[in-house]
Amino acid sequence: MIAYRVAAAYFKANNITKLPSPKRLEAEYAQLASEKAKFYEQYKEAKDELLKLKTAKQNVASYFREEEQAQIVSN
Repeated sequence: MIAYRVAAAYFKANNITKLPSPKRLEAEYAQLASEKAKFYEQYKEAKDELLKLKTAKQNVASYFREEEQAQIVSN
């Protein structure tokens, strides 16, 4: 009963008086699923790039720590 009230309030707030056809809903769902897949690919690429950058940052930090320790030992 609560779901009905929430849905009814949503429809009323958005001036929806007639529900879209199932074919229209399926077409919209397919379009959104396609967009989601595209954005997920972009997300995976960005995540991989971030991992590479973090690794590079750690390597640079490690190198400079070793350089600093070598200078301390040699002095």
